[in-house]
Amino acid sequence: MPYERLGRRLADAPSPTLSTLPDGSVDRYCQLSAGAVGPLETREALGRELLRGDHSSFHIRVESTEPGGQAVNAAQQLHALGSEVTCYGHLDAPVFAQLPFETVSMGEPALVDAFNFRDSDVMFVEQAGLPAWTLEDLRDVATLPAVFDVDAVCCSNWISFPHMGEAFHRLGTMDLPRVPFVFDPGDIVGSTPEEVDALHDALTALQRTFDVVLNANRQEVGALAGTLDAGADDADRLAAIRSATGIEAAVMHAPEEAIAVTTTQRARVENCPVDQPRRHTGGGDHFTGGVGYALANGWDWDLALACGNVCASHYVTAGETGTVEDVRRVSRTTADT
Repeated sequence: MPYERLGRRLADAPSPTLSTLPDGSVDRYCQLSAGAVGPLETREALGRELLRGDHSSFHIRVESTEPGGQAVNAAQQLHALGSEVTCYGHLDAPVFAQLPFETVSMGEPALVDAFNFRDSDVMFVEQAGLPAWTLEDLRDVATLPAVFDVDAVCCSNWISFPHMGEAFHRLGTMDLPRVPFVFDPGDIVGSTPEEVDALHDALTALQRTFDVVLNANRQEVGALAGTLDAGADDADRLAAIRSATGIEAAVMHAPEEAIAVTTTQRARVENCPVDQPRRHTGGGDHFTGGVGYALANGWDWDLALACGNVCASHYVTAGETGTVEDVRRVSRTTADT
């Protein structure tokens, strides 16, 4: 069982080096009410109040304000596992001063109001300075060898950065260390075929320099495979994406399992049980952190998927990033079930 092996590997306390980039957000976790009706605890309840048309205003109560963003969330998981991590993000806000790892800011973060309904979260986002980002903004705050001369890289949120494709094409022409480059595109569902093809082309270019690992949820994998001759099976879709782009691996994380398809294998690891999630978003970012940590250590794909699963499952269950001891405990529990 990979979960048994994961606990033993974590006991050795490896500490790889990683970089995460390029987003960042100030996340306000809120409750929502409609006049005397509330708090609204489900998306269905919100939809019902909107359709009734009885309320012209809804009331927000901010429960907490936290540092967020896919790169920040992945970095928090990497740090909790013992990595030496640097987050290059959009972090110009006081909330990021509390982060316990090295940060380098490239600008103003997004602003997010997150409503943690029982059935799923809903987020309203103001992008702020993210859409203007280019590779030159990264070069303004660090040398590219300093950013990429690490054991692995985690990069996220293609959908918020219109110039990320250009950055990938340029990175694909550079002499940089060939390390795992774990890439989560974010919510690309609804992208046009032309936009999906542009993402494919950018990944092909990036593979010339890095060992690119695409990491997406089931809906995003479906969108990425939509322009390809792929079947309905998750692994077949991942194989089609990997073949079309020439990347090192394509990975899917889902509530019941995680799958990785490489040039030589298809790995599938059943997920950890989650009874009552406290958070519905952020699990994928912690999965990215877990997989990035495993690949930075040179672990095999079964271990990498197990590590990602435990990190994600603990986060959505507990609402906080899992430490090494948390991950070892959940690994033992999962191995025993």
